[in-house]
Amino acid sequence: MRTLHLCVFQFQTHDIRVMGTEIDGGTSLSGISEPIQIDGGGFWQADFSNGAFGGRQDARRALTLAWRAINAGLSGGAQAVLMFCDRHHQPIAAGSSLVPHSDETPFSDDSEYLSGGASASVLAVNNGQTGGLNCTSLDITITSDRPLIGGERFTHVHPVWGDRAYEIYSVETMDTGLTIKFQPPIRGGIAIGDELDFDNVRCIMRRVSPPTNALTTGLFSTASITMVEDMRDPAS
Repeated sequence: MRTLHLCVFQFQTHDIRVMGTEIDGGTSLSGISEPIQIDGGGFWQADFSNGAFGGRQDARRALTLAWRAINAGLSGGAQAVLMFCDRHHQPIAAGSSLVPHSDETPFSDDSEYLSGGASASVLAVNNGQTGGLNCTSLDITITSDRPLIGGERFTHVHPVWGDRAYEIYSVETMDTGLTIKFQPPIRGGIAIGDELDFDNVRCIMRRVSPPTNALTTGLFSTASITMVEDMRDPAS
């Protein structure tokens, strides 16, 4: 599955958030309106706008071609793993970065590893259905450069549903770790001992906006894209 690192296209605005669908459940005799959420807890939407790249130099030309390839690869509702590119707001120190091994070589696939960062795993599943499906509260243990304060995001990789992102809205300290509450509900399930990735937040998504590939003077590209979490049943 394609992995998208859209930050290289210099989008001026990133808007990544959990969207919900609510309806008015009617007004009670006391005059209070009762909204009802009907989307199962929400889903991720990501809007990237005002991208600017391209030019005569080989590296800038390559970005325009890479953008065209991304648009082609997302045709027909194809899935992709979207990197959120939001490390500044994660529990990671500013100095955390990709580094090679001590002998200056990367892994066999040319990837590098992260210095610093965060390491977290599940201590207890506090709610949801059997197997942790639709859980919204976990006890976790975490070692990180910065403390969790709420608003951070993490990825849990489910064996069927794959890479899914979550956003913390409550953090409580306990004797053995932290209790976190988050949205949207866990996809597929989660178990004690599962790892949570705060370093590289990502989610399986698909494009819902028309492809864009405008050129100025035939060289300079402008672009935008909207993606939503792909909620199709992986088994279908």
